[in-house]
Amino acid sequence: MIDFGRAFDSAWERMMVILFRPFDIGKWFVIGFSAFLAGLLHGGNGANGSFNTNFNNPTWNKSGATHTPAFNWSQFDAALHNSLLGLQIGIIITVVIIGFIVGMIIVLAIYWLGTRGQFLFLDNIVRNRAAISWPWEYYSRQANSLFGFYLLLLLVAFLIFVPILVVAFLMALPLFEQDRWPVGGEIVGFVFLGLVYLLLGIVFNIILFLFRELGVPLMFRNGLMARVAFWETMNLCRLWPGSIAVFVLLRIALAFALLIVSIIICCFTCCIGALPYIGTVVLLPALVYIRCFTLDCLAQFGPQYDVWTVDVPPSDPGAAPSAMPTPAPVPVPQVNPQPPPG
Repeated sequence: MIDFGRAFDSAWERMMVILFRPFDIGKWFVIGFSAFLAGLLHGGNGANGSFNTNFNNPTWNKSGATHTPAFNWSQFDAALHNSLLGLQIGIIITVVIIGFIVGMIIVLAIYWLGTRGQFLFLDNIVRNRAAISWPWEYYSRQANSLFGFYLLLLLVAFLIFVPILVVAFLMALPLFEQDRWPVGGEIVGFVFLGLVYLLLGIVFNIILFLFRELGVPLMFRNGLMARVAFWETMNLCRLWPGSIAVFVLLRIALAFALLIVSIIICCFTCCIGALPYIGTVVLLPALVYIRCFTLDCLAQFGPQYDVWTVDVPPSDPGAAPSAMPTPAPVPVPQVNPQPPPG
């Protein structure tokens, strides 16, 4: 079992060294910016919208009903009105399509920036510095791989969850048409679909969480691409399910604690702490502490998983641990380390 107490203690010491020994407000804002970008990947779950428009117009339906060959001003006015209405429909459809495309571009941009931010935040924590340009360029290959892998995961989620929603909609459609509530077997069907959706959602989000918390640091540590890092993460889960389960529970507890702290700060700062970037800077000690805790837990699986020795190449990056090693003394990051060559 991972020594979680040791991880809690070492994470606190690392956070104090990074942010308070010495205190540098400029460093806070730079690391906070990297943490803000990294957080985009947590909240970038896509956006959805529905458009339900009814263009049933009595004048439209009556268009062309008269067969009088003589010129009729009322008929001309109706035809003009119908033409304008058709133009409005075309404009609305065009705006909807453009809005959907712009929305998708924004979502993709958020995911792309989020993947870059993951490596920026890791670099600033592990190397105890405030840097943007160097890690942005140095880890661009891994970040692009992570971005592509996230798009693949989104496609998988779409193929899994959308059919369930379609089946639920088809089951609910007769109820809307008959204006009644479900009964008997219909209730059982909806409950079954809801449970399947909930269970698959929990499993999918846990896998995504573990990959982000453990797999991304492996990409950072060993220069792995996303697919290899994903299977390394799944292999850790297979070999040490007990440790991983406790880790997930502790991270959930830390996430709830962070939520409570953020609500308190938001109340005491008159919602200034709710501003995206400012809120991240205010919560930076908690964010750095949680990330250090995750990295200290991961390091206990073996040298090739120790992100704190990122500039020391592992002897066998792809090797899985055959037994849980005794945790070595966790190094405390230096105050002013030099960036690695590259």
